[in-house]
Amino acid sequence: MDNRLRSLTDSLAWNVFLLCLGAFVYVVGFNGIAAHHEFIPGALYGLAVVGNNFEPELSLAHWYFFLNVPLFLTAWKGVSRRFFFLSLFTMVMVTMMTSYVHVDFGIRNEMYAAIAAGAIMGAGCGIILRTYGGGGGLDVLAVILNRKYGVRFGVFYFFINAGVMGFALSRYTPDKIIASLVMLFISSVVTEYVLSLFNQRKAVRILTKKGDELTENITRVRKMHATVFPGKGGYTGDGVDMVFSVTDNLRLRSLEQAVFEIDPEAIFIVENTFSVLGGNIARRKEY
Repeated sequence: MDNRLRSLTDSLAWNVFLLCLGAFVYVVGFNGIAAHHEFIPGALYGLAVVGNNFEPELSLAHWYFFLNVPLFLTAWKGVSRRFFFLSLFTMVMVTMMTSYVHVDFGIRNEMYAAIAAGAIMGAGCGIILRTYGGGGGLDVLAVILNRKYGVRFGVFYFFINAGVMGFALSRYTPDKIIASLVMLFISSVVTEYVLSLFNQRKAVRILTKKGDELTENITRVRKMHATVFPGKGGYTGDGVDMVFSVTDNLRLRSLEQAVFEIDPEAIFIVENTFSVLGGNIARRKEY
């Protein structure tokens, strides 16, 4: 990653912008679709929705805010100050937008609505998780439990969402519960997609007898990193190099062309990666 681009993505202004954008997209997905069908979202927002159903005199925004307060107080010393305050900022943004952002996309079919709401809300979650902050108090709690007790994020949210749906069973019809589960599934898939959209790279392995020339092209001309593993052919016993490098979709084809121009007999292997962190590629998120 270019140093200027990295400094931008690490900046406070960029992270605040993404948090505002993610919170807005998430709330639009809920207020614009899910709320009109009385779907139950996951995590703390879902608990707030169920609480609002039990006690409608207290607005959804107030429920969400008051549920977050004890979690943030508990987590004050459990995570870094940057993660804490950015997560707190996100919680405030979601609370305010829940109160003031009111839209209706007019989707009346319940299954279409569950799919659309899940996609939009998942995109919002993915944008939020791309930052150095989190989505609210439960994200902070999840980080603490992961650090201290090794509780995985997926396991933590599975039990939280199971609890949310357990509370909702007494207030919602089975159809609403199933539609909400569809929405949660779509949301989780889209969240993972948005997260991998910027971290996903192509892992390239090149078997060649011209390792030095090829490595020179990759590192000097293309300004990419490469690692060379010397070896030998299993059948011929001749010396061969495996050049390993990580690139993106935009530069993959030009790299392939350069490889076969240098060595027409090379073997070019490409693998998809879910996430590549470290070095000059992408910085690891710190909590």
